[in-house]
Amino acid sequence: MSTPINVGLIGFGLSGRYLQSPFFRAHPGFTVGRIVTSRAAEVAEEFPGMEPTDDLETVLADPDIDLVSIATPNATHYDLARAALEANKHVLVDKPACATAAQLRELRDLAKARDRHLFVFQNRRWDSDFLTVKQVLKGGSLGELVAYEARFDRWKPEPNAKPWKEKPGPASGMLYDLGAHILDQAIALFGRPKDVIGDQWMQRTGSDIPDAFDLQLVYGGPLRVRLSCSLLVREPTPRYRLHGRQGSFVKFGIDIQEDQLKAGIQPDHDHFGQEPAEQHGLLHTTTGGVTVRGPVQSLPGRWYDLFDNVYQVITQGAQPGVPLDDIVAQLEILESVPVRK
Repeated sequence: MSTPINVGLIGFGLSGRYLQSPFFRAHPGFTVGRIVTSRAAEVAEEFPGMEPTDDLETVLADPDIDLVSIATPNATHYDLARAALEANKHVLVDKPACATAAQLRELRDLAKARDRHLFVFQNRRWDSDFLTVKQVLKGGSLGELVAYEARFDRWKPEPNAKPWKEKPGPASGMLYDLGAHILDQAIALFGRPKDVIGDQWMQRTGSDIPDAFDLQLVYGGPLRVRLSCSLLVREPTPRYRLHGRQGSFVKFGIDIQEDQLKAGIQPDHDHFGQEPAEQHGLLHTTTGGVTVRGPVQSLPGRWYDLFDNVYQVITQGAQPGVPLDDIVAQLEILESVPVRK
């Protein structure tokens, strides 16, 4: 394998251009060698002198490509990941990794048979707000946790400008799109639930895909985990609400890394990933007889750490930051949630 790891990037839309390529450029262990896309003008802006290609087979056959990173529409992930593994490439595939858990098990087995690594791009495990939630829970200031709620709301009453996001089919709808993030976070915190109660439905007028969902993950004992999403929320709602026997933590706003990257702020910027003070969460708790109510400074977002983990797994045999068993559990839940007409 080459040093640094040579990447073939498949797709150069939002994910490929803004969420992945800046980190491959920033990390000294990677270089982007080939890009499969029809967006030549956009590639020229980010990679002057590089000629993109629309010939996937040429990239897969290139012996100099070590890692294929898949940043394409949801329904294509499984086929592209399988093709890349069959070409003996390591694979980083955007979420949702597949439409079904059975497909992911097949890819996992293929990766093992080819002695390759399969990674899933669950970047929001390294969001500023989620890292802060983890810190609050680890600190124990809430006491025994009894309620955890995560929402992914937006105001998008009109159909998405990207037609594939509004097209019914495998891995379509907001549960697979946005729900894959907050469900992955819940599994990372609490593991596989004992039961899942909930549904998904079409909320916007004329929608062809389920664009809202509400899930409750049951873990036994007092803890209840609720995950929900709507595209018809015009006023801000809490991103996270956590309640324990000693207090509560409430967090508004969303991680700013995506907006920074779209604005041209790169991962090596001094303030990259740092939320403004107005987005800091509120902690209200009583510890040792002392009641505290005030802001909790958000930890910086660290999507860079996902890429560093990929590098460390491939080169040093480190443990993956996103275990595939977690993704199997995620997909089993995603494919089981009924659509209410």
